[in-house]
Amino acid sequence: MKTKTVYAIIEASKTGFGIYAEDNALPLTSYGDTIDEAKEDLKDVLEEMIEYYQEKGEPLPPAYNNGNIKFVFKYDIASIFEHFGVLDATQFAKKIGMNASLLRQYKSGHALASDKQKQKIEAGLHALGRELLSVKL
Repeated sequence: MKTKTVYAIIEASKTGFGIYAEDNALPLTSYGDTIDEAKEDLKDVLEEMIEYYQEKGEPLPPAYNNGNIKFVFKYDIASIFEHFGVLDATQFAKKIGMNASLLRQYKSGHALASDKQKQKIEAGLHALGRELLSVKL
């Protein structure tokens, strides 16, 4: 069976990180103190749901794709800055030509970024990644 790609959203909270599957037919959620713990928990939840259906003798819903699932993780803005603690929101905003105060509001969850703003932030992160990959010491 072909592996199904499922997008999973990572969100930061005051106490840790939550993840949920973007596919409404796949009711999976997880939590952890760190993003890595939340990702591991998501894998465990998937396995537990498969076991649950097996124990009940019920067919696994098609959305579970017999467990052949690859998660692709999408971060909310707060999670990016929380997870990658080396990013300074003010300096990053300057680098990508965004109002620093606005980016800090996105980071704190006091404002929601439009799709256009999310694309600008994502493009800036990718550019930063390419720049870091070119560093030689």
